[in-house]
Amino acid sequence: MLAVVLALGMLAAAGCGGGAEEKENAAGGDKPTIVIGSKTFTEALLLGTMTYQYLEHLGYPVENRSGLGELAVIRPALESGQVSAYWEYTGTVLINIMENEPSFDEQESFNLVKEWDEGNGIIWLDHAPLNNTYAIVTRQDVAESHGLQKISDLAKAVQDGASIHFIAFQEWMERSDGLQHVENVYDFKYPREDMSNAALNMGYEALKANQAEAGLAFTTDARINAYDLVTLEDDKKAFPVYLAAPLFRAEILDAYPEIPEQMKELSQLLDSETIVGLNKAVDVDKKSVDEVAKQFLTERGLIE
Repeated sequence: MLAVVLALGMLAAAGCGGGAEEKENAAGGDKPTIVIGSKTFTEALLLGTMTYQYLEHLGYPVENRSGLGELAVIRPALESGQVSAYWEYTGTVLINIMENEPSFDEQESFNLVKEWDEGNGIIWLDHAPLNNTYAIVTRQDVAESHGLQKISDLAKAVQDGASIHFIAFQEWMERSDGLQHVENVYDFKYPREDMSNAALNMGYEALKANQAEAGLAFTTDARINAYDLVTLEDDKKAFPVYLAAPLFRAEILDAYPEIPEQMKELSQLLDSETIVGLNKAVDVDKKSVDEVAKQFLTERGLIE
């Protein structure tokens, strides 16, 4: 963690590289550089990269730190000022930072985190019309052989002794809105010997390769359809609302008051169907994040 903070501090001190003089003039002198961070999964990388490319095109002094790390890294970086902005999800802050109960109401969830973070000098800008919550998926053959359509079906099968190998990433296994919450809601215990960890986003590949039978997914991940996986209905509503929104440090918006309206131009374009398509371009079609972000922004007229 110390190495990350030191590295970010060195980069911030170094400025934003080529074109800095032009960006300084466009931004109006010696105003602060906007350091854009992100988490490491595809959707977060896309959101961070699009924000960086868009604000750079608008003439702001920006620095790209997409892929910095997950919640335990990116949130402290934002709070300390090592990062100026990144995209976050309402349920993540509500449950894991505020330690509040999950919310299944979009506006309530957004209002709670927005009001709370204002006291931390962190501003939630308008959220995008996308809800990237969790899902439990299985392979088609597993769903058919065990009669799985809902998470309740999976819980009953496990309780009855079925061995269904489940794969997820470590952070979800440990988070309060993760495995423990699902077990509490569905009143069962998943045998730990039937569970394994994978790097974030690699569970899909394990399912595709028949190395796992069920696993955790994000609802906006294009590989669910591309890999012919079955999404089990969350019939007891274990997974809360996770609206995506850009978070900025207050002093950045004080320096650049036009950013909220400008970011709204981007956010309003990012509904769930659109982000699934962008995720597919990276994860299935194997295009680079930079390429996909640039093409989207260009086609939507946000950059040239």
